[in-house]
Amino acid sequence: MHPFYFLEAWRSFRHHRGLATTAILALTAALTVAGVFVMLAHNARVTLHQMSDRRELVVYLKDEVSREQRDAMIVRLKGLYGDATYVSKEQAWQEFSEQVGDPELLEAVDGNPLPASLRVRLRPELLNYSSMAATAQQLQQFPEVEDVRYGGDWVKRLDAVTRGIQQGALIVGLIVALAMMFVLHNTIRLSVLARRPQVEIMSRLGATDGFISMPFVIEALIEAAIAAVLALLIVFAFQQAFVARVVPIAFLPFKWIATFILAVIALAWGTAVLALNRVLRAVGA
Repeated sequence: MHPFYFLEAWRSFRHHRGLATTAILALTAALTVAGVFVMLAHNARVTLHQMSDRRELVVYLKDEVSREQRDAMIVRLKGLYGDATYVSKEQAWQEFSEQVGDPELLEAVDGNPLPASLRVRLRPELLNYSSMAATAQQLQQFPEVEDVRYGGDWVKRLDAVTRGIQQGALIVGLIVALAMMFVLHNTIRLSVLARRPQVEIMSRLGATDGFISMPFVIEALIEAAIAAVLALLIVFAFQQAFVARVVPIAFLPFKWIATFILAVIALAWGTAVLALNRVLRAVGA
């Protein structure tokens, strides 16, 4: 790309500092809201992923199931649904004792009433309510199975939270994108109008629309990039000064930061191109 474009964009940026500053501040405000939501969505996603890792089916076995039948069932479950771990009656009682923690209450129980079980860690594609319900229903048909538990209500609520976060991210993203487009469109329009004589002269001398537009596009990208970085800094300061002292919320990882900045720049580029097509026609370029 010719250095003229960057020099002209920087000259315009410095010459119209008030307009550029206003645009950057407006973009920063909108992007800060988006950045806070993205940070919360990232932490919610991490938390939900950790909770999803705990989704499992507990398959209670009948007392008369032999070791060979159990081992054959583990192999079958691994091929159909996911990894299965055997929990003996003794292990189940030990875990129950640790959870209860009251020796007198445990002594009141006559013997060990807990059955042996298989804990099935389902494959990722089965980690949703409908798939888990269907899997549990299928396992109920196995002759070795006494009962199947998977916490259906908890799984349903977790799926609802996941969908809510995804829908919220989409809504906030659309609102911020519209706000960015509005700010950039008006900034570019005012910048072109401020340099209208220059634009008309360049057009009469045979300059193409692309040649005339490129400095304005680069200027819009500079403003968007500065606003994105400022918004991330504000979000980071907010996380460090307030949120991190109350609840353990982490800042965005580098991959999310890079994606955020690139998405802002891409949206700014598309908006600038569309806006300039209209504005240049309006000024007769």
